[in-house]
Amino acid sequence: MNRRTRLRIALTSTVPTLLVLPVICLLAAVGAVSWNLLLALPVALVVHAAINFSCLDQKPPKARSGRPNSL
Repeated sequence: MNRRTRLRIALTSTVPTLLVLPVICLLAAVGAVSWNLLLALPVALVVHAAINFSCLDQKPPKARSGRPNSL
């Protein structure tokens, strides 16, 4: 998988977290949660995307033929 595809998948995996942003803003405006939660959201998004990007870089193991090694 090339870098562009991995980056695209990593960024789109953060969309569900972005959908929570209006709810967090509403809760912060009401006073139910701290405004610091809004400051932590960009950090969480970057960490989430970085972890997904690095996990997508791993190569799958080579498939074995099912036969034992024979000389």
